[in-house]
Amino acid sequence: MSRSTTYNINCPCGESFSAQVYDYVNVAKDPQLQYTVLAGLLNVATCPICGRRSAVSRPFIYSDPAHHLLAYVHPRNDAPEEARMLILEKLRDAYTNIVSGLEQDEDGQQENGNGAKDAQENTQVIASNSETPEMPPLQVVFGLDQLSELINAVLSQDERLGKLALNTRSREEAERGQLLLIARKLAQEMQCQIEVEDLPDEYTVWVYGSRRQIGALMRELAART
Repeated sequence: MSRSTTYNINCPCGESFSAQVYDYVNVAKDPQLQYTVLAGLLNVATCPICGRRSAVSRPFIYSDPAHHLLAYVHPRNDAPEEARMLILEKLRDAYTNIVSGLEQDEDGQQENGNGAKDAQENTQVIASNSETPEMPPLQVVFGLDQLSELINAVLSQDERLGKLALNTRSREEAERGQLLLIARKLAQEMQCQIEVEDLPDEYTVWVYGSRRQIGALMRELAART
């Protein structure tokens, strides 16, 4: 399953709060996180007082076995070239050791993994031996935008990101709380993610999921009205 740690954040407004920060995302076990990534909200914390968003810049691994996708994601898309080359070299050594270990376990002998050229512009690929299907090629991307491009390249149109906004202009806490409760229940049923945008004159709950899931959710809401 995915792995996260609790991270303490000090907001400029003076509020201190904690948030979950992921260093490993496995969408086979936590499919809703795929859409958190596509929405640009992974490792982004929202202050419960002022609503300000803070991105926690931490590298993480993204794994989608169903689409044979494994990526190391560096949070900065403006990382200097020297830093990129150092990251790639370290990952290549670690990855080769892991693959070699798997091959030894299976065959009792060590084989060397083969390198591959970039799968697409700005994306580095560190490839495993083709005889080790358990380990897909490790792709190295810089920034969530590059990761989103990589994910969308393997998703069908129905699997790509869809979103729905549920909002109210009421300032009543009870009404806002009821809206959030409904959104959470629907999101749980549809395996979607939610994000709250709490403004003085408008309260919005964003629901993120696949276009297929969001379409089903909209039909469900239409049937209830």
